[in-house]
Amino acid sequence: MNAISVIIATLNRPALLLEAVQSALEQTRSPLEVIVIDDGSDPPVDAQALARQFGDRVRLIRNSPSQGLAWARHQGVEAAAGDCIVHLDDDDLYGPDALSRCARLLDDDADLDMVFMGVQGFGKSAAHFNQVHPAGAMRVVEQSQARTLTDGVFVFDRDLVHGLLNQVPMPFQRVMARREAWHKVSQLRVNAYRRAFGLNSDEQARALIRGTLRDSEWAIYAGLACKKAALIAEPLYLQRCDGQGASSRPAMRRTHIRQTTSIKSVLDQFAQLDSSMQPLRHRIRQSLAQTHFDAAYELIDLGFHAEALTHLRDGARLSLRWGHLKLLAKLGLAVATSSASRHPA
Repeated sequence: MNAISVIIATLNRPALLLEAVQSALEQTRSPLEVIVIDDGSDPPVDAQALARQFGDRVRLIRNSPSQGLAWARHQGVEAAAGDCIVHLDDDDLYGPDALSRCARLLDDDADLDMVFMGVQGFGKSAAHFNQVHPAGAMRVVEQSQARTLTDGVFVFDRDLVHGLLNQVPMPFQRVMARREAWHKVSQLRVNAYRRAFGLNSDEQARALIRGTLRDSEWAIYAGLACKKAALIAEPLYLQRCDGQGASSRPAMRRTHIRQTTSIKSVLDQFAQLDSSMQPLRHRIRQSLAQTHFDAAYELIDLGFHAEALTHLRDGARLSLRWGHLKLLAKLGLAVATSSASRHPA
């Protein structure tokens, strides 16, 4: 059977971290190890306290200062000894048989690269989460023309990326992957950044892969790189929805818009430069155009009119359609209304 390494990157959540580690070690199929990456916590995670509570199956790596989530996770993968890699956020939990269910599929099918996990939210904001993400996962299943393996288990061949270009619901951000598949996907993303920015080294590329939404970005590159993947739609990963995550707060919405556009722009540049991406170039460019359009629409409502105009212009340059003229009219009305409220007659 495949040995499993669980990686938990953490920052300033000592109590929640202990709950996350406990849920990993109490699995019906025990992991080989749990690697905790302390990404600059203040005070640092107490290595001796971890050892006293959990024993030698928990290893601790310390960053000071913080290097960011994507960097910390890469550190964990590099240090892992398991055949399969799985990540757990420091404020989340696994269902009791999450590792067993995913690993069993990988044990039984040597051609399977990775298994995505159904997700269930818990906490005060869970109701909306539990409506949006399972439905989004089923849209990806449909758009990617996935095959049904058994009830609630779907298999993707080469079309997964088509379902993920415009949406990456949370189940596709929670994954157990073979070590070699994880490296293949991560290296493809690094190569994309190197080509897009004309960089000389992988380290320079990884230094740019920071900020929010990196789980969704990794999933898109997984859709490009993997030959075969599966989704267990049943909720195996338990995601805390108590407003504790900075990236989920309304104030972060503008940051998310910028990050999403940046991620898609890098992918588009890579597709134009790499001959192997030829079949997907048009599809990726259309996805980037839609991302600009959606960003403009949302920024108008948020009141960032100049920024909305920039996205509207960039989207129209990529793929002009009637919707851009309608959105331009909406922007003009929003600007006029804002100006009138500031300068009443």
